Parts: sequence; C-alpha cells; structure tokens
Amino acid sequence: MKKQFKIILSTLTIGLISGCVPAPTPQIGIGIGDAVTQSSSTIQTPQSVKTPQSIKRVEIDKEYGAKPLNYRTSIHKYFSVKIARGNLSTYKYGVPKRAYKRKGFAYGGAVEWKGWLVETSIATPTKTGRMLTPKPYMVLFSGEQIVEHILGYNHKLIIKVDK
Repeated sequence: MKKQFKIILSTLTIGLISGCVPAPTPQIGIGIGDAVTQSSSTIQTPQSVKTPQSIKRVEIDKEYGAKPLNYRTSIHKYFSVKIARGNLSTYKYGVPKRAYKRKGFAYGGAVEWKGWLVETSIATPTKTGRMLTPKPYMVLFSGEQIVEHILGYNHKLIIKVDK
C-alpha cells in the first residue's frame, strides 16, 4: 500500500512539473539568407493608385516565361484553401528563381515544366492559437499561375537554374 502511494505521488509530481513547462516557440525561417521577405497573415492592399511611373516592367525570359510579380498574394490565396487555417498562417517568401522539372527516368527524363520557383515557409497555428514549426514548400509558377507545390526544398526531379 505504501509503495503504491509513493508511485502515485511521484507520478503526479512529475506530471505537475512537466505540465507547467511552456512549449518552445518555433523560429520561422526558410534558410535561404537575405533574399527572404516576411508577410503577416493578412494581405495589405496599397493605399495609392498606381501611376504609369510606378508600374514594374515584366521581364520575359524566352525559355522560362514571365517572372511572377504578385507571387506573394498568389501563394497566400493558393495555400489559404489548401492547408488548414492557411488564412491565419505566417508566410515567408524567397525570391523567384528559374527552374525546370524533369519527368521520371521511367518516362524518358524529358523536361516536363519550365518556369519560376519560389521557396516558401508556412507556419500554421493550431486550434489553440499556438504556432507550429514552419513547413518548407517549393511553389512552381508559369507566369503568374501556380502550377504545383512540393513539400520541402529539395526534389530529385526539380533543377534550380538560379542558385
């Protein structure tokens, strides 16, 4: 009886102590250096009207197409319906890079897609509001259109032209 009481008391003490330790907050980062910009969970619209002087010129590469200019809003809209609580998530974006995707070697290894790739990191909140560790994604663009997203920063069939 005394032994069981000691076991129960020690279990409750350990449970009480471990329950009081706060969970560590994850550091949001995608690990690609200074070329990273961060966005909050809300998309901000510009307050002023664009004039012809403020419109950016679209760079069109012959092989890879037009570089995406509004990739931040496109990625935010895309993932807000793809992942749970995507509209409340915190996003980090890399700069667009030229890349291409090969078909598998079983299909001949030919080029399947050429376009722009944006490395993105998304930290989603739980139901209680705690932020989870960010997940890395590679988002493939053809112009301003998202073609596909891939979990992680490496894939055997994706070749990044711009390092």
